[in-house]
Amino acid sequence: MSQTFKALTDEELVKCVIDGNDQAFEELYQRYSERIFKLLYSYVYNEEDAIDLMHDVFIRAYRRLHKFDIKRTFSSWIYKIAINCAKNHRYKVRKTDTMIEREEQRLIQAEGVKTPEDYIIDNELTQEFSLAVDTLTDKFREVFLLRFGQQLQYSDIATILNISERTAKWRMERAIMYITDFLKKRGAI
Repeated sequence: MSQTFKALTDEELVKCVIDGNDQAFEELYQRYSERIFKLLYSYVYNEEDAIDLMHDVFIRAYRRLHKFDIKRTFSSWIYKIAINCAKNHRYKVRKTDTMIEREEQRLIQAEGVKTPEDYIIDNELTQEFSLAVDTLTDKFREVFLLRFGQQLQYSDIATILNISERTAKWRMERAIMYITDFLKKRGAI
């Protein structure tokens, strides 16, 4: 990295990048990557996710550099981008999704020899579960069946049903809540 860039302020580097000098952006990256990573890690608590988000932050910053208000500080601007990326990520990876995925993994990994009593109990639970799913309204049942029956991602479900991904996740969350309540009331769980 050229000593010339090291001597420049962040805002001067931004001007250089806008004028077409990408090496100036590399200097900004060197100055802020570690700090941005630490900030993102404090939101996501996962190194790989923090690294991915950090790259997203710098890509967004680079693409939007022409919109940067030179009267502001670059540091506050890039931190704002990082915080927004972290919040968006946290919103996408909701606790419900994690719980559902953990349960899916637990069911996939479950092993053992079943007794005849286990099969009877399983059959009764399956019937109760099917009844619970049947009681869902169409909009909740569709999402539930596409997610668990077809193992589709929320983005695919959203496309198929012509709804937002957020709505698909919300409907799945509600479907699970309704099924759980139904099974509890019937004494199945």
